[in-house]
Amino acid sequence: MDNELKYQLIQFIREEIGEFNIEITDTTELENDLGVTGDDGRDLIVKYANVFNVEISGFVFSKYFYPEPSVFSNYKPISSLNIDKLFEGVLEGKLT
Repeated sequence: MDNELKYQLIQFIREEIGEFNIEITDTTELENDLGVTGDDGRDLIVKYANVFNVEISGFVFSKYFYPEPSVFSNYKPISSLNIDKLFEGVLEGKLT
């Protein structure tokens, strides 16, 4: 059952980002590998939470996604948010 659920998660990610031609694995990162950033990252996580019934009230978007591009921005390093972490969130019902 977990394999089917992970497949559904990966398909959801593919559909949301419109990318069907690259390999997505457990270690694929939303920001660094798939280019999901800023408001797109926020939108994807909110929809993920709704689709997979995951609590995100404690999720800090700026920890995992860079802000929208700006010439005035000084970006700080972000943490990795990969497929495995999203899958853990689905299993636990909470993403932090």
